[in-house]
Amino acid sequence: MHQPKIVIVGAGLVGGSAALFCAQATPSAEIVVIDIEPVRAEGQVLDLAHAAAMWGHNRFRAGSYADATDADIVVITAGAGVKPGQTRLDLVKINCQIAAGIVDDIAPRAPDAIYVIAANPCDVVAHVVQVRAGVPRERVISTGTTLDTARLRSLLSERLDVVPMAIGIYVLGEHGESAMIHWSGATVADVSLERFLQQTGHEMGSASRDQMLRAVHESAKQIKEGKGATHYGIASAIGRICQALVWNSDLILPVATVLPEVEGVPEVCVSLPMVINGSGARPLSYPALNEEERAALKRSAKIVKEATEIGLAAL
Repeated sequence: MHQPKIVIVGAGLVGGSAALFCAQATPSAEIVVIDIEPVRAEGQVLDLAHAAAMWGHNRFRAGSYADATDADIVVITAGAGVKPGQTRLDLVKINCQIAAGIVDDIAPRAPDAIYVIAANPCDVVAHVVQVRAGVPRERVISTGTTLDTARLRSLLSERLDVVPMAIGIYVLGEHGESAMIHWSGATVADVSLERFLQQTGHEMGSASRDQMLRAVHESAKQIKEGKGATHYGIASAIGRICQALVWNSDLILPVATVLPEVEGVPEVCVSLPMVINGSGARPLSYPALNEEERAALKRSAKIVKEATEIGLAAL
């Protein structure tokens, strides 16, 4: 039986947490951690191996790019982080250059790998990786708005007094300030959000919905003010994506791949609901958006497209 090989590039808080979530989600996987500072990768692997000794069968090891040979999945978390006062788009040039360098080292060694991109701005970086690696679109996946959607469902869960898993709603577009919420397609307990609100007496007008979107956008800032960094949420998203890739499970998540066109914007990487399996990620069908939502998604796609052009020009 083939043992899946997951390579995580970047051994910081996100990379280390991602290794743990990937191990829990895919107990048979070999997980290789690579970092520009080998001692940091070695420390993460030692800690992870001790944890896995109590519940798993994973093999962890710190390595170099040579150890990425024949990797099934390459997760890129390495890159500069967002500083106070910055947005994810401020990191375009530096993180696209870092990602391109990683791909140059790994792609020849792992020609069949599927890439999962969490380094910000993840949608732009994913586009650059797809172009640089020269692989099919479905094999480079930005974590996209998976985390934004989880944050939204968590907030709505508290507001509506139901568990997050009962809420069907997606944040679409950029993983960033221009993301939009697909309110018109939202469901709770398998009924439309509007009907649920009517039946339960909960109120959620336009002002409340605007505030909910702001809360999603400000979640990372709030977490960083409290503990200095965000890493569990995005690491959980990485683990879930890698599990779907390894298990070939046809999981649907709002991730991003390079799409031929979104609302008239050509060749752009933004999040839509996509099916994830052993071949990568691909959109199933285009969401039924109302006119206001279509305009918001178009605006988001334009912003990502403009940033992507900057990222590609920086290579």
